[in-house]
Amino acid sequence: MAKAPLIGTPEPIAALNRVKITEYAHPLEQREPLVDIRLYCPDVVVTDTLCPYFRKTPADLLNRAQASLKNGLKLRVHTVLRTRAMQKRGWDNYFKRMQEEYPQWPLSALRRATNKYYAPYDQPAPPGHCTGGAVDVNLLDKEGNDLDLIAPTQGWEAAYTWSNLISPEAKQSRMTMVNAMLEAGFSNCRDEYWHYSWGDSAWAVRVGEQSCPYGWVYSPIVLEPDFEGIAHNQVALTYTMDPKTGKPLSAEGDFEVSTAQDKWRIGLLWASEVPTILRLHLPSSQSSSPLYWGVNRENWVEAPTTERESKIITLRTTPEADRLYVANFIPPPIEETTQ
Repeated sequence: MAKAPLIGTPEPIAALNRVKITEYAHPLEQREPLVDIRLYCPDVVVTDTLCPYFRKTPADLLNRAQASLKNGLKLRVHTVLRTRAMQKRGWDNYFKRMQEEYPQWPLSALRRATNKYYAPYDQPAPPGHCTGGAVDVNLLDKEGNDLDLIAPTQGWEAAYTWSNLISPEAKQSRMTMVNAMLEAGFSNCRDEYWHYSWGDSAWAVRVGEQSCPYGWVYSPIVLEPDFEGIAHNQVALTYTMDPKTGKPLSAEGDFEVSTAQDKWRIGLLWASEVPTILRLHLPSSQSSSPLYWGVNRENWVEAPTTERESKIITLRTTPEADRLYVANFIPPPIEETTQ
């Protein structure tokens, strides 16, 4: 018995690479900005650990999709912008896994298998999440619980958006989300029911456009005081950047600790591979105390604070990860939360 034809448009990398990216012809200040969806899209639920930046147009579409949902349903966003470091880490790790599982496969087969789950970062077409135009979502009920969109399958078995492997109840919930996103103006990756975009190369291929507005974009580098949960009191750093691409080349900034903050912690975010100078202005009572840092919320080591001048401690670092946390004490493990 012949299989029913797949709904949706395939997205071969060769087709993505043929899409012209129009914003490259314009200076950085004329390109569409990123917005922080925690502030710009207050009605959606945001996973604590994501990089929260999204282009303004798809952020407007996300608000439209959320507004269309009834009965207290909420969209939960678990991926928006990915930095190049994030994309590279995901692709490289999966490629290594394929190499270990299928050592007899040629390089071309290993790349194809990896590209099925992670967009490559070495092609003319940037991965959608690296343009700020793509978003991954799921659906929550009015109590804030994840609705089951895949039962009775598991994992990637029913990733195809219009899968017939799932139960009627799961399909109804899934299509409630799918329809809200499509009717708002997004396009969907047919192989991933959770993945939607507007303005990237994949969007152009899906809707039959020869060009798209979005190319590579880089997250702002920020300090987030009180990273226990989602903090909106970000401190933007001053940084130099490549005038053509916007890629940060170096960053520096100041963080002032008030006398009321006996214990404090901050996150230096999205500064992977960027030489960064961080000046901490501390109360007299803390100026000689050790500082600790770590790339996650579980493991801490004493920070090499070699520059101390009165109440100012200067940290110089080129982070290897997108997140570097600094504290004046060793915090307990932090339970991830959503908002």
